[in-house]
Order: sequence, then C-alpha cells, then structure tokens
Amino acid sequence: MKKILLLLFILASSSVTYAQTEDESLYYNNIEVYKDLQLSSKQTAQIKDLKRDVKKQFQAIGRDRTISGYEKGQRKRALALKHKSDIEKILTKNQINTFEKKYGKMSEKGGLKDIIGDTYEQKLEALKKRYESEKDAIEDNDNLSKSEKKARLESLKDTYKSQKESLKREKKSAKNAFS
Repeated sequence: MKKILLLLFILASSSVTYAQTEDESLYYNNIEVYKDLQLSSKQTAQIKDLKRDVKKQFQAIGRDRTISGYEKGQRKRALALKHKSDIEKILTKNQINTFEKKYGKMSEKGGLKDIIGDTYEQKLEALKKRYESEKDAIEDNDNLSKSEKKARLESLKDTYKSQKESLKREKKSAKNAFS
C-alpha cells in the first residue's frame, strides 16, 4: 500500500511539474547577456516589449500558408532589420559603441542575430586554427615519447572541445538576447 501511495505521489508531482505553462520570463532572461551595455530598467522593458511583438510577427509569418518560402524569408529578413533599427533607437550612443566593440557594426545590412552569429563563427574558426597548429606542433615534436604525445593530444582535444562548446553556448545565448 505504501508503495502505491509513493508511486501516486511521484506521478502527481511530476505531472504538476510538466503541466506548468511556459514562463515568458525565460524567453527574456538572455537580456542579461548584455550586462556590459548597462541597460536601464526602462530600456530593458522596451526591449522585452519589442521582442514580444517581433516574436509574434515572426510566428505569424511562419504560419502564413499563402506565401512561398522565399517570400517568408524576405519578410522575416525585413522584420529582423526593422527590429535592429528599433533596438538602435532604444540604445544610447555609448551602448551602441559597446555593442559594436563586442560584436561588430550594428549598421551592417544583416540583422543583429547575423552580426552576432558571424562574430562567434570567426571566434570558432580562430579556435579551430589554433587547435590545428598546436596539434601539428605536438605531432612534429621529436623530443616527446609516443605516450607523452598521446597524452598531450588528448588534453589538447579535451580543451578544444570544452572551449568550442562554451563558445557555442555563448553564441546561442547572445543571439537569443536580441532575437
């Protein structure tokens, strides 16, 4: 009897956990990625409202079955560019300068997600090149034994993988902050 009650309690508590509605604040938590921009509470609220509106518009474009995939892409790109210009209007000159130092020019034709994505792609590429050159240096070192080479290569590979995953998480978080 105790086992049955325990099982029912576990099922009920797990059902409650999964039945909760999606918390919209989770969608906006990535705005903390831009702590270095030192957004005011008013700016944060404006960006949250803007993101909420843009999200709904993107979803509406995606659900529209009357337009082709190409046209959906064009509309989404135009919406992303409008979103970027709206955010530029919210930020101060100093905040824009800080953003541009970190990610590149806001005035480029791409949306903010594209700019941020390109920045992280460059970082990932540089990381890969550095890994390859260090790997070659270890392999070409004749002063190391086979086992020492193997150990260093494994260590280098583990470090590379962890740095790569870290950059990918940063990229995803940063792209979500202004999307």
